[in-house]
Amino acid sequence: MMDPVESETHRRLLALLTRGQTDQDTIAGRLSPDERAARGELHAWSAKDHVAHNNFWRQDAVRRLQAALDGSEPPDTERDDTQTLLLNDRVFEEQRETLWEELVTETARLRAETAALIQRLTADDIAQRGRYPWQRGGSLGGLIFVNWYDHPAEHWADIYLSRGEIDRALELRQAVVATVGELFAHDPTLYSYMVYKLGGMYARNARSEQAIGAIREALTVNPSLIEWVRKDTDLDPLRALPSFLAIDET
Repeated sequence: MMDPVESETHRRLLALLTRGQTDQDTIAGRLSPDERAARGELHAWSAKDHVAHNNFWRQDAVRRLQAALDGSEPPDTERDDTQTLLLNDRVFEEQRETLWEELVTETARLRAETAALIQRLTADDIAQRGRYPWQRGGSLGGLIFVNWYDHPAEHWADIYLSRGEIDRALELRQAVVATVGELFAHDPTLYSYMVYKLGGMYARNARSEQAIGAIREALTVNPSLIEWVRKDTDLDPLRALPSFLAIDET
């Protein structure tokens, strides 16, 4: 039997760990020592608060991967949005005084542990949706994508935006789209979601032409997203534009 790590499914997830780590390292390299050490507030996080937050959800992924291996049930951290917000606030308070160096050491530990667990799971364990009831219909692969790559990238983009580095924030989200196109070409729905998310970011940052282009691309891949387009307040800056109005007419 082939070693599971040799499967394409495993290679994709290990690549996500590498790229997620690279994104964190890149932003760390742009921060001054004072910025890395800064303490944030509950609703105004510093850079290290973002790292602590992401580490919590990386640890949550580790618990879920371990549960898949030993047949247990992990703590339910995703019951509803209210619970998630309370967890995030609790993590902030618990980790507020943790040093940057300790947090990045923890990231490295979590990455190694996650990689080891991935390699113990079969491709079906990872890719099959609904295999584990506590995943609420999702897959372990989707868990890794969100907790190790896509969600952290949102936080790094927020840091770039807080520093006025709009282009870097957009480039990061563009890279997420490119990664999904490269590693998940078999999943056009996921690709459409990432392009749509990029379109919303363009719209929020006064890049109307790029926003409309991204929304059009997302709809071409996944026409059902038109319902999101009609309700999404992020797209309100575009609604008076003829080129945007034309989207709903096609």
